[in-house]
Amino acid sequence: MIKRLLTLEEVLAMLETVGLPAHYVEKFTQQAELVIGRKPKATVDHVTVSSGFGQKSQRGFVELTIDDTLTQMDAGKAREIGLFLLQASEAAQSDEIFVKFFDQMGIEGVGRAQLLLKLRELRQGTTGVSFPS
Repeated sequence: MIKRLLTLEEVLAMLETVGLPAHYVEKFTQQAELVIGRKPKATVDHVTVSSGFGQKSQRGFVELTIDDTLTQMDAGKAREIGLFLLQASEAAQSDEIFVKFFDQMGIEGVGRAQLLLKLRELRQGTTGVSFPS
């Protein structure tokens, strides 16, 4: 099962969409930022990538290890994940640029979250959360 995660901006946009009064949205935003600020953060992820050949399967494979989590996949899946990482990093840079622009324009809070959500929807071509298959 896929674990779906939402950004704070997406949650705020949904709260406003369902008609939650602005003062509750603001209280939620403050509480969420407080909780996020107190979460322990991993300072560095230890990431390794290696290739191998399966004697039984007679196929090449890629191993990806992040901290203590190891996964193996075939070469095609590894290329697919590599492309997803490149696309996501481009999208993250785009989001960062837009947020900095919104800051310069004085756009804050829920308005900024809604604009960022709309821009993401335009970029990915869907109004829902997009998960590559």
